[in-house]
Amino acid sequence: MPGNEFVEVAEKTRLVLKDNPEWQARYVDYAGMIGNNTPSIISARGRFREWPPLKVYLNTTSAKGARSSVRFELRYLGQTVAELKGNKDKGFSLSNKRYEETNLRDFGCDIRLSAADWDGEDSARFRKLFKDRKGPRTGGANRANQEHRLESLLLTEFSRKKRKEKPLLGIQPVTIAKVRFPMPTPISASNPTAVKYSGTRGGGIDILARTGTGGRATHLCIMELKINSGRRESIDAMKQAVAYATFIRELLHSESGAAWWKLFGLRGEVPEPLDLYAACAMPSNERNETSFGGTELRIDRDIIRLHYLYFIDEDKRIRIRPGDTTLKIM
Repeated sequence: MPGNEFVEVAEKTRLVLKDNPEWQARYVDYAGMIGNNTPSIISARGRFREWPPLKVYLNTTSAKGARSSVRFELRYLGQTVAELKGNKDKGFSLSNKRYEETNLRDFGCDIRLSAADWDGEDSARFRKLFKDRKGPRTGGANRANQEHRLESLLLTEFSRKKRKEKPLLGIQPVTIAKVRFPMPTPISASNPTAVKYSGTRGGGIDILARTGTGGRATHLCIMELKINSGRRESIDAMKQAVAYATFIRELLHSESGAAWWKLFGLRGEVPEPLDLYAACAMPSNERNETSFGGTELRIDRDIIRLHYLYFIDEDKRIRIRPGDTTLKIM
């Protein structure tokens, strides 16, 4: 029966989450703290410019602790290169002590910053280095580096506002307080045939997005990104996306579901039934695996719809051709 292997992943994920219910109270706390801190994060984010190609991210730990100060990550090609800390009374400071070794190895950056004034000369030199930098990483790119780079490019494409610039219509990344937010999960699905519970060390969703035209026609889309697109890799990526989509389904039905629905930028109550999208995303080749496109997985009354997104990597842009995705395209 088509989709059986994906059904097995969903069932295994549900069982793992049921057997380890501690995540539920933890995600209640996450949602409460992030929700309470959202005004402070928005205020802090509005007080500085992003300075492309550096991109601003906010992780769960920083979002939870963002009361009097906020700590953002600055990423280049999807890789963290510095931390930007904002304080209500003292402005912003930039530090990269944790990333000095990889910055030098991968990007030839020997600038060291320790609580440097964001508006000062040292921070300006740091930003300029990355703005003027050309070419790939100097230290070579491993699999994780490449996936982070493609993830950042996709997020940039999905964030475009002008219709004529968007390669894919009706899609926007989920952000927290208008900042890129890697959504954590309490499960590890890197081996999709053996989903396991990992508590606070679980895997993160590569891309969480809103798709559709608004209102009840809007769906959460959980994407798993890979750099290779052979048949086995595509199916495994799809299974990972299903595992993470199953977690989101369980989260939205939990005590904190309404709070997370709001944090994901969606209005009204959590729909009954839920209609979620799960998608694999990877570079296109001559024989893209499409057999699972359109498959519907039913969990009680809810549906997880399987999609694929193959794209052309043009180094600084992502191009999507008609026929290479089951998501809406211009």
